[in-house]
Amino acid sequence: MANEPFTFEQKTQQYRTKIEELQEKQVALKKQRRYVEEQQEAYFELQQREQSVYGFVLTNCEPEERTYIEDRGSDSLFLAKKAQREFDEERLQLEKEERFLFEQKEYQHQVYRSFMRESKESDHGA
Repeated sequence: MANEPFTFEQKTQQYRTKIEELQEKQVALKKQRRYVEEQQEAYFELQQREQSVYGFVLTNCEPEERTYIEDRGSDSLFLAKKAQREFDEERLQLEKEERFLFEQKEYQHQVYRSFMRESKESDHGA
């Protein structure tokens, strides 16, 4: 019986620590996701500027250079789409990890509530 309050406190601290760890991971993931979104926005802006320059160059180039410049434009567009897919994949992965952490946190809350109910019942039943 003397160990019971210590065990209760120990378990309570364990749940709190686990929840805090999950919250810290959630915050870190949100920061990482925001960073990816900022990179994606910056890349999009850069891509817009590149397309503007490409249009200008294409309009003002010599006819014999047109094919070369069009090929470079196609390459650039392909790479831009590839980069966009990679940004999207990374963002989706981070969102999955965020959901997983949220579910873990909810589970820890449920376990903790269940533990508290059992503790109260055992206190009242004793």
